[in-house]
Amino acid sequence: MHKTAVALSLLTLSACAGEEPHFQRSAQAEPGAAMEAPPATEEGPQPLRVGADGERIFGHELAEGVASTPLGTITANAAQYADQVVRTEGTIERVCQRMGCWMELRAEGVDPIRVPMAGHSYFLPVSVAGHAATVEGRVAVQPLSEEMRRHLESEGALATAGTLSIEATTVVVR
Repeated sequence: MHKTAVALSLLTLSACAGEEPHFQRSAQAEPGAAMEAPPATEEGPQPLRVGADGERIFGHELAEGVASTPLGTITANAAQYADQVVRTEGTIERVCQRMGCWMELRAEGVDPIRVPMAGHSYFLPVSVAGHAATVEGRVAVQPLSEEMRRHLESEGALATAGTLSIEATTVVVR
């Protein structure tokens, strides 16, 4: 493992330990391949790539064949989407101010939901709040423990009462 990845892993364990759900990799990742975040710089975490239109892709590339589902549809039918990979869009409401390991995504008429970054395998810059985003990941429907709720709130989270989250394998920031 690269020295930067080891340092990020150790930092992750000490700064943002928690009980977020963890799922197996999507089929787009090569079996046994580590999902290693590009090294962080003084500007913060670096994207996997920057598109010609300036969009920044964090985590993996978007998977082919995953249709976009409105966030309101997912929130209204959370049990139906539980443990399924979804793609949705919204506005980044807030980001973990310690590491960028979670964000809260909102859409018109929908309360923000928690979006942890695929088991701390990559991070977002803390400055992306207010930007439009496409998120792809697996839906989890489970309550947070009191300890985890307090931990997330200490990092600035407000969407801690709900049971719905999307474990993001990809975040595209525009």
